[in-house]
Amino acid sequence: MPVGRYEVRTILIPPLVFWTFLMSAGHARAADLELPFEIEASQAAILLRGLVDGKPVLLILDTGASSTILARELVRLAPGALASSRFSAEGPGLNANGRYTEATLELGDRRWRNRTVVGMKMDEVSKAYGRRIDGLLGQDVLREFDRITIDFRTKRLLLSTGE
Repeated sequence: MPVGRYEVRTILIPPLVFWTFLMSAGHARAADLELPFEIEASQAAILLRGLVDGKPVLLILDTGASSTILARELVRLAPGALASSRFSAEGPGLNANGRYTEATLELGDRRWRNRTVVGMKMDEVSKAYGRRIDGLLGQDVLREFDRITIDFRTKRLLLSTGE
């Protein structure tokens, strides 16, 4: 039907095509990752649960760590391969020797296969927290997202992509 200089047409979109469009339109949201966390009160740290090579792990969210670090035992590094880790006497931080290796990391519904991580001894960190700490989730994973939202009220970490 003509309207002014333009013609308006009604088109019918089959349900399957429309459903496919709706699913692809929400694709950026599907890439978001929402993770529950707990707070370690004694150290004021955010702790996340995940899997490394299928084993349950507890990780510290560490926005200052350039790489994700995992306990030597999880990534199959030989016991004598690394020197012990210790907290720095010069200020905040950890002095540690690590080795690059690979592992499959799972957080929520996201899986990174053959992810390059740093393996290191985590015994001093575990001792400081009074519980087993399996690693640090670092910027290498966090930078894959555009935004990080820490919701302390609901204890949820939202890693978002897109707008």
